[in-house]
Amino acid sequence: MKNIISVIGAGGKTSLLHKMSDYYLGKKETVLLTTTTHMMLEKDTDISCDIFSIIERLKNDKYCMAGKICDGSNKKIQALPLEILKWIMPYADNILIEADGAKHYSLKYPLESEPVIFEFTTDVYLVLGLWDIGKYCKDVIFRFEDMSFELGTKADEKVTFEHIKQIQKVYEKRLRKLGFKGKMHYIYSKKTDDGIVFLKE
Repeated sequence: MKNIISVIGAGGKTSLLHKMSDYYLGKKETVLLTTTTHMMLEKDTDISCDIFSIIERLKNDKYCMAGKICDGSNKKIQALPLEILKWIMPYADNILIEADGAKHYSLKYPLESEPVIFEFTTDVYLVLGLWDIGKYCKDVIFRFEDMSFELGTKADEKVTFEHIKQIQKVYEKRLRKLGFKGKMHYIYSKKTDDGIVFLKE
């Protein structure tokens, strides 16, 4: 069965996606990397939205990062048109999707409409950054105002692991509402001198 993995949350989603890509490429499997929201445009990203161009990259290189260039920006990509994605999916063993935006925060509180995952997603990886524990929630949680409104979190509260577990439960609730029935994985991330390290729950 094909892996269709959506990575959500905050605290190193793109870094995790590239680690996943390297893992599957190491197994000689093909990888398509894309998004349902926005990602930074990287070198050699295919922005053609051309089915045959993307398929050719997958056949020749075993890897393709693809998306549509964002309107008004030459530095970010957005989701491929769904009909194009469906055409190229059979040519990739693994489809890896950045399915949430967090503005580079370590933690995020999701809106009712988030995350943005495709109905055919098999696995969701929720990334939760640990490096801002002890700092004020209002400063390090993306969309803190929504968290405060829904959970009553105060502006002068400092992030604890309990806050992180609260965010995790809200994501679970959002995914149930979306009807997601695949596998859920929890990833805690830490910053080190060598980059971001990921720990699976």
